[in-house]
Amino acid sequence: MTSASSSGETSQSPESCGSTGVTTPEGFKAETTSFAQRHTRWRPSFHLMPQTGWMNDPCAPGYDPSTGLYHVSFQWNPNGPDWGDIAWGTATSSDMISWSVEEQPILSPDNGYDSKGVFTGCFAKAADGTLNYIYTSVSSLPIHHTILHQTGCETLSIATSSDQGRTWHKSDRNPILPGEPSDLDVTGWRDPFCAPWPNMSKVLGLNPDDTLFGIISGGIRDVTPTSFLYKINANNLSDWDYIGPLANFGLNLRPSRWSGDLGKNWEVTNFLSLSDENDPHSSFDFLIMGTEGCLEDGLEGSPGSAGPSRPSRGQLWMSGNLQKSEAAGPANILYGFGGHLDHGCLYAANSFFDPRSQHYVVWGWITEEDLCDDFRHQQGWSGALSMPRQIHLQTLHNVVGALVSDLSSITSIKLKSEADGTFTIHTLASEPYKPLAQHLRNSSYALCSHLGAFSLHNNPVEVGLSLENFENATIMTFEPQDETFTIYRPSFPRSDSSLLINSSPEIAPHTLFTGTNPKSGENWTETLDIRAWRDNSVLEVFVNGRTAISTRLYAAEETFGMRFFAEDDASDARVPLRTSHAGPTELKFANLWDGIGI
Repeated sequence: MTSASSSGETSQSPESCGSTGVTTPEGFKAETTSFAQRHTRWRPSFHLMPQTGWMNDPCAPGYDPSTGLYHVSFQWNPNGPDWGDIAWGTATSSDMISWSVEEQPILSPDNGYDSKGVFTGCFAKAADGTLNYIYTSVSSLPIHHTILHQTGCETLSIATSSDQGRTWHKSDRNPILPGEPSDLDVTGWRDPFCAPWPNMSKVLGLNPDDTLFGIISGGIRDVTPTSFLYKINANNLSDWDYIGPLANFGLNLRPSRWSGDLGKNWEVTNFLSLSDENDPHSSFDFLIMGTEGCLEDGLEGSPGSAGPSRPSRGQLWMSGNLQKSEAAGPANILYGFGGHLDHGCLYAANSFFDPRSQHYVVWGWITEEDLCDDFRHQQGWSGALSMPRQIHLQTLHNVVGALVSDLSSITSIKLKSEADGTFTIHTLASEPYKPLAQHLRNSSYALCSHLGAFSLHNNPVEVGLSLENFENATIMTFEPQDETFTIYRPSFPRSDSSLLINSSPEIAPHTLFTGTNPKSGENWTETLDIRAWRDNSVLEVFVNGRTAISTRLYAAEETFGMRFFAEDDASDARVPLRTSHAGPTELKFANLWDGIGI
């Protein structure tokens, strides 16, 4: 076994997650020549990953109270850094900080029903204490939402462990479900997730104490992306009873720039319910899903460009009301509000409820799609898991507006009118798992990562920070008038850099809310709060908790300084900021830790 730390995700077919088809230009020589140098050049240190090979989706995160161990698995090709031969790697931890990663797959494609791959699944503990992996078993490829889905190519299987997760036995009854509903032409049927869902039990009139719900992600061809809802006998995890499609939003629903494109096919859908800490009676039901088949936004580095590019997909969330309606199926969810769980390269997010922290924790797959094939092959690995993230309901009171947009046009928030004319707003927020963040800051090697909190005055055109190196910089900037947060990534100092890496900017809608103090009557504007975590080539940024961006920095291998700046209306120059009240835009405080690690 090898030791590592935290991070993860995946994808389900050669078409969607394999080779980019981009190699290095003729005559280009790698700057580093030994395998050890190539292996470590862009390799993160505190993100969970296997020693070598391709990895994608996080699988079956969970906690076993009998051992006090956390479990997380991941789709893995131990035979090389390209997609294929998909098995499950796995790791365990007592604290979700330091992980022991198994050197061999825990589940392999070694039966007829899963001979083409052990795809994503979930973790469940039976009433008798037996641990269970419920996964997608694949018997035929290719699989992709753009081509005909062969009936029975994706089935549902289960593996159990009676020795606390050390070994796993696939059920003799596999597959426990033979495939998708027979009356539907689906675009996909995979990535099972199961958990209690009391609000759904209430809608369907079921006893929540002996009922679990399962969802399997996919879509109905030319109709809608969706997840297929099942009732599960809590005393027999092999007993899945089909209820119906959970959602019917139509193809490529895009409520606004704040909410993203729901695509044509869903992957790795999770459900959860969150409440306001100060109002436990207010409960919101959420879906978290990877969305395939999104309409291209025309950005550089999008599919069809000459260099490395990402598929047209998104990592979204939505919240809405559950209802029982025979017209739309026995139960479904209505779209209320939604947004991006991550605006960058994170995909296939998978979550669980952590009974120790009493938070939902989610991992995602940090992809390697911005790197050309030759470089990826030279390093011998591809992909990592994200930092584990706590997700929660963010609530703001006494809100009267946003910087520019009308509140009603921001479709990533839930508005509640108050008697005094203000609003209470709710949205989904995330942050790195707090014990991990604290551990990294307290590392014996850490030199003092709160990257900045800005108080904005007099409508600055742009405010942000720059991570400097010798030749270029990584720039994180917020433009209040456009309500946009952007990460500008450096490229190699060569004319053909775009053939080697995708360094197009990461762009996310973001605003700050304004409000009124009910006691003093004074108006207030949110502080711009930027928290960034860099682990070699992996950068994860969190802005005011509700805007997350994960990205890769391949041409910024060392950082030699940091600069905070603001550009105001009267000047075209980026003016350095100081912690002073004299200027129109004020840097409230900034903390930087260097040398963090496990």
